[in-house]
Amino acid sequence: MADEQGGDKQANPREGSQESSMVEGVVSGIINSLHQLNSKIKNNPAYSTYYDISEKARGKVAEISGWTHSFMEGQARRFYRTIFRSPVPIVLVMVLLTLLVGKDAMKFGQQINGDVEIYLPDGADSTELLLDVREQWSTDIVLLYVHTNNAIEDPTLRGNENITDVAILQQISYLEGDDDNKAEGRYARGIDWNKDDRGSEDGVVWILSAPQLIKEANSAPSRFACSVEKYGLPIQTSNDCQITNQDPRDTYVIPTNQDQINNTVENLGGALENLVVDTNGDGVWDTAVVVMGIRFDMAGTDVDSRTDPDGNEILDHKAFIQHVKSVIAECARSYDAFDDPLCGRDYEEIKLSSMDDERWNEIPTRQAVTVTGLTPVLHDVSDAIYLVLEDMLPISLAFVCLIMIALHRNPKVIIICGTPIILSLAVTFGTTVILDIMLTPMIIASGPILIGLGVDYALHLINRIEETRNKMLEDNAQSAWAARRDGEPVEELDPWDKKLYLDATVHTIMTTGHAVLLSAITTIIGFSVLAWEWLVPIQPMRTVGITLVLGITCTFFFSIILVPALGWIVRYKKTGGKKAEKVWEKIGEVPVRGWWAVLIVALLISGAGAWILGAELGKDITGSSDEVPPGLESYEALAEYSRVFQGGQTNMFIIDAEERGVQDDIAPIRHLEVLDSIEYMQEEKIDHVANTTSVSLVTILKAVHINVNLSGQQMYDRSLWEILHSPCWDDPAQLECILTGDIVITTATSREVMINIAFDTLSYEIRSMLMNEPMANLGETKTLVYVNQPYIALSVASELRDQLDTYLSDGGCEDALSCNAMGVDGVKNSLLTGGLPVSLDINKGVHDAQSDATIATMLVLLIAMTILFRSPRLAFFTMTAVGVVVLWQPLLMRGGDVNVNVFTAMISTIVFGIGVDDSIHVMDRIREEGETPSGIVKAVARTGQTIFETTVTTSAGLAAGLTLAIPGLRNFFTLMMLLIFLALLTSAILLPAMLVGYRTIGSAIKGEGAWQDYDDTAHLTSDTMDAELTG
Repeated sequence: MADEQGGDKQANPREGSQESSMVEGVVSGIINSLHQLNSKIKNNPAYSTYYDISEKARGKVAEISGWTHSFMEGQARRFYRTIFRSPVPIVLVMVLLTLLVGKDAMKFGQQINGDVEIYLPDGADSTELLLDVREQWSTDIVLLYVHTNNAIEDPTLRGNENITDVAILQQISYLEGDDDNKAEGRYARGIDWNKDDRGSEDGVVWILSAPQLIKEANSAPSRFACSVEKYGLPIQTSNDCQITNQDPRDTYVIPTNQDQINNTVENLGGALENLVVDTNGDGVWDTAVVVMGIRFDMAGTDVDSRTDPDGNEILDHKAFIQHVKSVIAECARSYDAFDDPLCGRDYEEIKLSSMDDERWNEIPTRQAVTVTGLTPVLHDVSDAIYLVLEDMLPISLAFVCLIMIALHRNPKVIIICGTPIILSLAVTFGTTVILDIMLTPMIIASGPILIGLGVDYALHLINRIEETRNKMLEDNAQSAWAARRDGEPVEELDPWDKKLYLDATVHTIMTTGHAVLLSAITTIIGFSVLAWEWLVPIQPMRTVGITLVLGITCTFFFSIILVPALGWIVRYKKTGGKKAEKVWEKIGEVPVRGWWAVLIVALLISGAGAWILGAELGKDITGSSDEVPPGLESYEALAEYSRVFQGGQTNMFIIDAEERGVQDDIAPIRHLEVLDSIEYMQEEKIDHVANTTSVSLVTILKAVHINVNLSGQQMYDRSLWEILHSPCWDDPAQLECILTGDIVITTATSREVMINIAFDTLSYEIRSMLMNEPMANLGETKTLVYVNQPYIALSVASELRDQLDTYLSDGGCEDALSCNAMGVDGVKNSLLTGGLPVSLDINKGVHDAQSDATIATMLVLLIAMTILFRSPRLAFFTMTAVGVVVLWQPLLMRGGDVNVNVFTAMISTIVFGIGVDDSIHVMDRIREEGETPSGIVKAVARTGQTIFETTVTTSAGLAAGLTLAIPGLRNFFTLMMLLIFLALLTSAILLPAMLVGYRTIGSAIKGEGAWQDYDDTAHLTSDTMDAELTG
């Protein structure tokens, strides 16, 4: 057995050798076949003709290139000769000009727009519908989130206040504004002090809350009496209408009788379900929400304006929110009707039953009345981001300075590289103020990127100037030594001779300056993709693109002018480059000696990334607490409200009955057939969708009751909906008609007249909320149905939206505004819009922008570099070196558990813009040194240290993002730093490996034998690239 096993072991090497020989034979056969095919092509007359034409064209291009190079060199020499004549005054002039533009740079915070509409995706149906709704109603929501002392979790501290207690309702109503305080002072009159203005004076179009519905019910009998009198009905009510046809306001208050309130609450039924909740299960409603629909345009309203840094008075949503807080603060100071009013109460260090058990210690002190809602949250986020950015920029600059000193061991480099950065930041942000360019909270991503890239250009230039200057000095030293040896006159150069520095600068500009120009152009082109409105539908992403394009342009401009001047002024001398160059020479040998291994490893990693690309980058956008600054009371309250009330996202759809026209003096939207179709859609379809509730005209008509009391005895109590649908209209002789009292109404008038009476019984505020303003000769033609849903995972939300839109599109749709789901002639309905559809469309817009912008960036940069390099091959290799990094992004996201958000959606484009710089510098140096193994190694050795320095400094600039208290942004900056380092590796290793592999395989196919051996330094050919630099 041992011999047999030994025999087997001895046989294995021979088998392996035979298999290896077979593989080599197959490869050799393929190469020979390709070689024969190549020979046939070359021997073809058509190829010869093509080759001759191609050679002539290349000669002409080389001639033009040579002339262009000479011309540009002459212009560069004239330009820098002018600068070196008076470098100090020129630097001072540049600083003074920057001060003129950048003096307002720190006011850029006023350019940051936190309004909801900036996030609306361009062209989406939900956006178009929302804008249509905004023309007649309100789409911007502000909430007051209210807790009584019964909401306290600890039973020993818990009080017994119920939201529907008279005292609590009166306090909330005082903030809202009612007939008791409408004539008081500026803040004491409440937030919505004018109920009839549709928001034109107080900014509030409508309010929906428990106190509001109770006030609506309490004042309904008075309005009913006026309507009865208006239409001349012989019906006596217990309420008097003082002036015919006038809507009385003196009863729009909270009743002082608790029994009356309890009866009203019972009548309201399900209408209160979305407005009050019992958070601890003790049977007491302890938490409530006041929903306010506010005007989009606050101009002309009588709310407190805010002042911008220039002293201008501004009326906008942010001003309105501040006004609401002022009303609450004034209430806390002066409201003395109660010892401990809600408006002045906070629950410091007290856990409420509604708070998240795991996070309540992180939640800021909860006020009894908290201003929240999507509109306040976005403004609070904008303000917090501005403050964070103010802190980040100095930290980013400090990190970059520390890294530059550590790498160069010479503080002078900070002056040379830091000056262009500071000036470019000042001009960039100053320009946004001067040109009134709108910014968004996403601007936080721009500052560190501009700082990092600003250092890149300066470092490339000053390093090459020093390299060239030192070489000139070395050549001069050798010449001086030879002159001394031969007894000839010695001519030694002053290391800081202006002519020497001018020559070094011009040589740098014509070599590395060329690469810096290419880098700036490609980076600007890459970032500009983010600003293309037709490609990127999300405006905040576009503002980042605009800011980066402006910043990179300024950075390039300042670097080209100031770096050479500052280098000479401070007498900067770089040391320690030789050791680093030897290290990078070893690194440069890796792709030359082992190109096949590099390509295989890159292919395997890229394949793994491509495999999970769709799964990782296709994840839905998250809106968790990790994505917002910590400690935002408005955000914490909104998140809690969404969870507790199963609401927060206000959606709506429009019902348009204009085509029906006026019938029997009834406005189109008041027709009973229309109302019945709304009830069916709402109660049989919409409300059966999970996590969904709705409010409509039908809801209010069912909630508002008309009651008649004689001597304390209730004689009549029917909702407006019950009156309109009473069977007594068709058969008044029924016993039920006598028992309910409906016979009095149905015999006194017609149902058509009663419809108008019922609608006139609704307050103007409710009508403003649910119906458009009456049109001439038509009256009200449209109504809104509000659909309320919580903030839930978008994957679930998408299913809900699809289900709702399926109901709303039943019967077909001509467009998003004209569907036939109501089943009534002349009535159209829209699809769903509002918070949920817009969130889903933003999610889709971000993902579309993520993929479309990445592909567009690749194509645009490929075309640009093909033109700039005059070679599709070099452009392809350069782009591939960066493109693989994008394929590695999903691997890092999965490994780091990074979510998709509007920031990470931009990473691919930003990485292309930054990463391509390194590849261009390496490729441009290879073109200069020659496309030989020795030239490639030399190019990597000479550029490796600089691109390493620029990568480290760019990462140092981004590292300021790691100091943020926002996990989502920390992940963004961490991911950016890792990808930039990977771009460094692909530029220094993968890019040369592709060139070596291309040359090696090409030589084998052409039958030219092995491509030049790197170790064979005896004969370096002049074989250069097809776009080799001349001169």
